Amino acid sequence: MRTVGRIGGRGVAGIAALFALLALLAVTPASAQSLTLSPDKGPTGSAFTATWPKGAPCRVVQLRWSGTAIASATGTSATGTVPESAKPGVYAVDVACDNDPFLRATFEVTPPPTTVTSPPVTTTSKPVVTPGTPVTTTRPPVTTTTRSRPTTTSSTSTTTTSTTTTTTDSTTSTTSDTPPQATTAPSTTAQTTARPEGDLELDRESLQPGDSLSATGDGCAPNHPVVLTSGGEKVGEAVSDGTGRFTARVEFARVEPGRHVVTAECGIVLTGAVDQIVTSSTSGSSSTLVVLVFFVLAGAALIRVT
Repeated sequence: MRTVGRIGGRGVAGIAALFALLALLAVTPASAQSLTLSPDKGPTGSAFTATWPKGAPCRVVQLRWSGTAIASATGTSATGTVPESAKPGVYAVDVACDNDPFLRATFEVTPPPTTVTSPPVTTTSKPVVTPGTPVTTTRPPVTTTTRSRPTTTSSTSTTTTSTTTTTTDSTTSTTSDTPPQATTAPSTTAQTTARPEGDLELDRESLQPGDSLSATGDGCAPNHPVVLTSGGEKVGEAVSDGTGRFTARVEFARVEPGRHVVTAECGIVLTGAVDQIVTSSTSGSSSTLVVLVFFVLAGAALIRVT
């Protein structure tokens, strides 16, 4: 009987040890592993993932932050968010079955990043001027007004004697043996004004018989016939060039002392003036006659004395 009792006692003890070993083997695979957090640090509001090995004691596993469930999963991982109320520091994170944790880890809450706000920078750039940029200039139309050419007249005082030749603006010259008398031509106040653009230009201000005279003008219509007249008579003609400029020879049909106005018509009217001068030879002939009479009288007196 004692032998049977001993065997029975030993059998009960062996069964108890077997159950204890099985329980240890059932718990060891899960508890021997660790909980992995990725990342394991970050500011509030940031997300992290918890990963654990297979063999959890329950089907639905809770992810907890300092004992408060923040997510759940049926697999081997869960994603949680750091609570906004957490202060910088180290906190416990675990996975549990029915609020019974079986794996633990720690998560470090870092201070929020510092944001530096810089005032906006205002940059004023100067306009860029590209050298060589062509500039287009529009010129207003030119209006040509025809005006007569201004004249300059100065008073002239001349003296006529029996031995000199005097030229005046009058048509005749008077010579006598009487004492010389001063003859004064009518005086006219000299007037000088600016020459308007487009007037007729003459290459001489005064003209004597045998002198040539040329007229030049511009502002005419291009390639337009030009007719020059004076006193109603034609004194020249020409054709303007492509720019409206022309040059023509002026020829008077007769010699008339005094001022003559020359007019050129070429789509517009251009005017100019020239003075014709005639030299008198009467006084010179009279002087020669006086000298001859003197020598005749002197010869007659000499013969009479002899």
